[in-house]
Amino acid sequence: MQPADVARSLSSQWPCRDIQARQLASLLHPNTPSLPTLVVHGVSATCKTTIIRGVLSTLEVPHAFVRSSECITARHLLTKILWNTLEALGQKDEWEKYGKGRCEHVSTLVVLLEECLAARAEGQRGKFVLVLDEIDRQREAPQTLLSALARLGEIIPSLCVVLVLSSTPRPLFLQNAAVPHVSFPPYTRKEAIDILLASPMPLVESLPDETSSRVYPHFVATVYDTLIGPTAGSIPTFRSICHQLWPLFVAPVVQGEAPPGGNAEWDFTRLLVKNRALFRRQGESALVHRIVPEDTSAPSKTLRKPLATSAAPSALPHLPYFSTLILTSAYLASHTPQRLDTIFFSKFSSSSLSARNKRAHHRRRLKVLSQAQAEDRAAGNDDPSTPRKGKRTKTRITKSTLSSAFATSSATTSAVGGGAGITGPSTILSARPFPLERLLAIYHAVDPNPPENPINTAAVADQIYAELATLRRLRLVVPASGHVGFASTGSGNTSADAGEKWCVNVSGDWIGELAKGIGVEVGEWLAGGLD
Repeated sequence: MQPADVARSLSSQWPCRDIQARQLASLLHPNTPSLPTLVVHGVSATCKTTIIRGVLSTLEVPHAFVRSSECITARHLLTKILWNTLEALGQKDEWEKYGKGRCEHVSTLVVLLEECLAARAEGQRGKFVLVLDEIDRQREAPQTLLSALARLGEIIPSLCVVLVLSSTPRPLFLQNAAVPHVSFPPYTRKEAIDILLASPMPLVESLPDETSSRVYPHFVATVYDTLIGPTAGSIPTFRSICHQLWPLFVAPVVQGEAPPGGNAEWDFTRLLVKNRALFRRQGESALVHRIVPEDTSAPSKTLRKPLATSAAPSALPHLPYFSTLILTSAYLASHTPQRLDTIFFSKFSSSSLSARNKRAHHRRRLKVLSQAQAEDRAAGNDDPSTPRKGKRTKTRITKSTLSSAFATSSATTSAVGGGAGITGPSTILSARPFPLERLLAIYHAVDPNPPENPINTAAVADQIYAELATLRRLRLVVPASGHVGFASTGSGNTSADAGEKWCVNVSGDWIGELAKGIGVEVGEWLAGGLD
């Protein structure tokens, strides 16, 4: 298929991108020599990734896509490149032959990719395209990462690396002047309106087709001029706002209201005067991005009712099972001292010994808390019966004492100033940074549904890294270097390892309620939790 035919086949589904589709089809055609590197750049929501996928699928070129925004470290990016390449080549079951699926350096990636491409059958050997989407948003990326990835195609002849950037690259950012660039400019006003009119219009019951076909083009142009153009909105935002406002805009026609001025039918001008406040209220509120939409159905309201009546309500939404398990493991890793991992998370420690250590820890902790409360109470009342220094007082541990002692402080903040009876920094109730290796170990320990045969099961580290990247975008898990409270935790975190450690950024009450939904009781695993 010729590049012009590819652009023509894609223009019906994704219009206004004929030039870019023709350029990509010419550079990535299987019959043309393989390019070492290709740079595709443009602002967000300009159809870069979609056009690249469409061109490669139409030309039937073997390819692998990697979203760099889902990778939390450069090592995770290299590992994901290897896994996605193995999956695209149909060699995912043979991952043990290629470094057991691990890749920690670009030089190692070159060797493994060359072995993967050389292991293909004779009929499948040819150009292979590796697309790195949003590579300029890679976290913790060294300065030489882009230049090193751009050299992969020079070392491996059959490999073409496509770097997708969300911003305009600076000159010679790859230290090479011979890299071709394909630009995806923002959509103009005419192109944005044409794309919306080419897609099906929102369906409104009892609305005549003649009225909708006559009014809808003017309505789309008005929405762009009033809301999308001034805010530099994207095509998905444009389409979403039109679908939300169109039923409200034509409501007078659907409800059978008589048009003003004694006219026989409604036209766009009269509808615009009738709904002149619509673009100011609902239109501007539609531009605000929310995690949880305002208009929720009745079942979703009933699901959030227990959270509203809980002790510490939270506006955070519920998460899927896998994300909840990762967040619970991160919370346990952040609030359990590392020296207690053998007792609480090791499979070699018996359950009875673990329970005895937990109860002994509770008693020691509560005794210190109750002694401090008694001393402060006696000092405030100037009670002469205050025990002298060095004299031990007996503490009776009851359920009410247990509840009140742990209710005075939050499990997500330092105990300094948190309660009236706690003095000094708390090593149990304060959040600590944790490395990713410790998170993986705790995840396997608290998983309520472990695999039956872990030896024959593929590693889940790549999936965990992707979920952790999503939790970071939601600010539920943050890097240790960006948390303000880590300087006083005494965890030994320094500037050298700050970028490799993480911590949770949510309350313990919400984590407890969230973990109960997947069958994990946080108090059974948390040091200082309830028996």
